[in-house]
Amino acid sequence: MTYNTTGIILRYRDIGEYDRIYSVLTADHGKVDAWAQGVRKPQSKLVAHLQPLYLCDLMFARGRRFDRIAQVRVQNRWPELWGDLEKMGEAMYAASLVDLVLRPGTKEWGVFELLLDVLKLLHNPPQPSLTLREGAANNPPLKIRGGAGGVMNSFALKLLKESGFGPELRNCVLCKAGVEGLSRHFDAIRGGVLCEECFHKTGTAAFPVSSLTLDTLDTILVSPLSHLEMPETVARELKTIANAMIRAHFGEEPKARYFVESIAKELPEMAGV
Repeated sequence: MTYNTTGIILRYRDIGEYDRIYSVLTADHGKVDAWAQGVRKPQSKLVAHLQPLYLCDLMFARGRRFDRIAQVRVQNRWPELWGDLEKMGEAMYAASLVDLVLRPGTKEWGVFELLLDVLKLLHNPPQPSLTLREGAANNPPLKIRGGAGGVMNSFALKLLKESGFGPELRNCVLCKAGVEGLSRHFDAIRGGVLCEECFHKTGTAAFPVSSLTLDTLDTILVSPLSHLEMPETVARELKTIANAMIRAHFGEEPKARYFVESIAKELPEMAGV
């Protein structure tokens, strides 16, 4: 029995002498681990079409342990990503994060569209621009998070929500009372904000975040994925929230994250050479 679907290649691992197991995020069947028989043989015609991040039309044949990849046609290879090391790192991080969050057979319908959206944004990002506010001498302009890094915090946080780990931003996760104030405490393990009383009672390892950051996060979670204009302090706090929640719920972060961070540090240095 066979079935057809559209999928994004997340990663692969070699097995035996010539085979591979591919993790594929599909539009109709969630995450699928699929067997590609003989794909590493020199004469294989499949291997060139089964590369990480490729958007493909796939035919799978049902199997006992793994479905088998019978046919594949590439829809989009994302050439702009492969020509830009920073964009490629961001895209691989997104795919690695999806692979970490979803188990095979998991059908979170919004995740496929979310990953496709981030690949499109990284491949063809809008041109960044800066708009000075009145009184710019006292109020520096907000920085548009353009380029490859601009959407990754938003992507990670929206992925957590789509996977059932959306944070509580308005009410204390312990006592359920409304939480107010310019500065609040966020508990990644419990999955949301704490009121001042619960924070002091529990002695939790919650960290402070601003109300502006939580308002921005609320907007991110209910809006389409896009490059957003925000202060650097808000971007840093969103990154802290995303990374802390990933560690809290999954015990680790994708190794691709460290590659992305090393590239982000090295590129400015290389530009100055």
